[in-house]
Amino acid sequence: MSTERLRAVVVGGHIGRSHAHGYIESDRTDLVAVCDLDPMTLDAFGDEFDVEQRYSDYETMLREERPDIVSIGTPQQAHAAMTTLAATRYQPRAIICEKPMASSTGEGYAMLAACRANNVKLAIGHQGRFLSLHERVRELLAEGAIGRVLTVHAGPQKPDAGLMNIGTHNLNYLHYMLGDPIPQWVLANVQRTTDRYERSWPAEDLAGAIIEFEGGIRLCLESDLPPAGMERNVRTFVGTEGMILLDGSFAGNHDIKLLRSGASGWETVAYGDSTDFAQARARELDALAAWASGDADEHREDASLAIHTLEILMGIYESARTHTLVHLPIATQCSPLQQMLTDGDLSVEHPGRYDIRHIAATPE
Repeated sequence: MSTERLRAVVVGGHIGRSHAHGYIESDRTDLVAVCDLDPMTLDAFGDEFDVEQRYSDYETMLREERPDIVSIGTPQQAHAAMTTLAATRYQPRAIICEKPMASSTGEGYAMLAACRANNVKLAIGHQGRFLSLHERVRELLAEGAIGRVLTVHAGPQKPDAGLMNIGTHNLNYLHYMLGDPIPQWVLANVQRTTDRYERSWPAEDLAGAIIEFEGGIRLCLESDLPPAGMERNVRTFVGTEGMILLDGSFAGNHDIKLLRSGASGWETVAYGDSTDFAQARARELDALAAWASGDADEHREDASLAIHTLEILMGIYESARTHTLVHLPIATQCSPLQQMLTDGDLSVEHPGRYDIRHIAATPE
């Protein structure tokens, strides 16, 4: 293990707080500066973590601090510009962006290209890849505990979620548990009858999709669909020789239920010490520092993997826009959802713009 401590900075004083905790807990990093546009948020951010260097301008922070690691904890609309700026002008060793990776595949590919051209490692913060529950399911599937995986069903994880909010987590963690197979195509639809946004970005009311991965695995994904009288926040893996059932919210530390072919009933599979999201973030950022310093050859949140989640998200919107099965990666480089709104293909039936981050409950 390298004894060098890497200098980390964080932009975004809300979700960025979890990044700050992770850097402080790691033996590999020092948190040297924080940044936020809002003065009150910035002061609270700096005070909470006892960080002296505080900036209201992102590029000024990069220029003056010359960090080894940059955490971008802003809404996804800013991810591409912030990542490209850091990678091309200041070349930190690593950048980690919050989810989702970007607002379109065009932006995502630009982020990858900028980082590859400048030898900057890029990760996307789906920290649930470091939950021990998800690690154990990945191991079970890789070991053939249920034979060859045929289908996966993912019910809605929480109300008022949105594909670009909770949907990206759900997709990414399922992708990880399956061993990161390459997505092949998407057939989907979305509904947007209210003027719904999520962190000032257009969001659908609900969505459903069928996604096929290499090897013939098919995933049925629900997002914000009604419960229809039964509990729906369940993820089910069906294979040629059994089933795995995860019952509970996407972030929960819940038992793994395994039904093997020929068994008389379900068995509970241990998955080691439970890991919560705060612990997962600390593990994520410690692993990022190891990757940045050369002590690790890879990172499970490498953007070259996360781009597949973005391709699926945009493929869902593109399938809804074109009313067709969409092969991945899609050719459309903008956000198909935004394009549908521009073209008038999704008419608002219940006017009144609202943001699911800023209200207690959505309108009826």
